[in-house]
Amino acid sequence: MIWEMALTIFLLILSVMVIMLIPTILNFNRTLAKLSKTLETVNKDLPDIMIDVSNFTYNAASSSEKISDTLSDIAELERKMSREIKQPLLEAAATFGGFLQGIQAFLNLVMRKTRKN
Repeated sequence: MIWEMALTIFLLILSVMVIMLIPTILNFNRTLAKLSKTLETVNKDLPDIMIDVSNFTYNAASSSEKISDTLSDIAELERKMSREIKQPLLEAAATFGGFLQGIQAFLNLVMRKTRKN
């Protein structure tokens, strides 16, 4: 008798649980349908997205190469300017400085002679 009551209670509890799981199972089925639709959309759009990413990557690499070339040109220009402009300017500045020192020495000599007289 106790076994029969326990089995009856167990079957009632199992029945209630199954009835409560029906909405969850139906919702799970709807979720799977939406997921399938989303995956179909992604699979349809993915090749276009991959082409865009590939183009972007190519453009970025091309731009990077152009920037590198430009920086090399700028470095070469700086080296040329250093060789062709900087050195002559330094020589001219040294010559001008020597000229000024000569004038200063001359003026000092003239000033000493005028003070002695």
